[in-house]
Amino acid sequence: MRGKRLYSINARKSTKDEARAGESSITGNLKFPGFPYMVMVHQFNDNELVGLCSGTILSKRWVLTAAHCIGKHSRFHVVFDNVDKSGIYDFLRDMTIINTTQAFVHPQYINREFYNNIALLYTPQDIPFSNDIQPIKLAYYDESFVDKDTYLCENNVCKQSWPINDKHICTAIGLGQDACEASGGSPLVVVQNGQDFQIGIASFRGQFCSDNLPNVFTKVSSYKDWIREVMTLY
Repeated sequence: MRGKRLYSINARKSTKDEARAGESSITGNLKFPGFPYMVMVHQFNDNELVGLCSGTILSKRWVLTAAHCIGKHSRFHVVFDNVDKSGIYDFLRDMTIINTTQAFVHPQYINREFYNNIALLYTPQDIPFSNDIQPIKLAYYDESFVDKDTYLCENNVCKQSWPINDKHICTAIGLGQDACEASGGSPLVVVQNGQDFQIGIASFRGQFCSDNLPNVFTKVSSYKDWIREVMTLY
């Protein structure tokens, strides 16, 4: 599995000390050159910003996130270029903000079980690409793409802890705090030959971070047809 590694991004608010600690990833104390595809997604409720989720840029108009980040809200505040090189939200950075009302939740999303926990946001204007704002490639996951023995938990094992199906990916037990603290909508990323590919979307975990439970991600490859279908609407 030379040239490949896997990590999830624990994008969250942080102090400077926490940001330094946040340089670790699923694969250990690795430092990455930044996460230009990461965004922060806020919901509007009665003109107030509520909740905090993450997402990833797919194209000049589309952002991928989790369905539970959308809920019943109809207005969203998408923030670009505010994730620092350790994968932590940095609110002191200059940032780009786009408001949108166009959210597409998978039609078979089941909230209680987090099945089909995937959604797309459409922005009313082009996302201003730069060195710090870039899309991520989706990896339409196959068994050979990731070193499963090291990083992922077999679904039949994960089912002992969570009610999952074959459209989920579980990270292996014992990968540490960073994997657990990934906010909803954060990507599960595999790096192959220096290129980041997203294979999952953070879906759910235990109430308290624990090395004794796997963390569950929506498997992107299971929704490739739906993603393409929605993205052809505009």
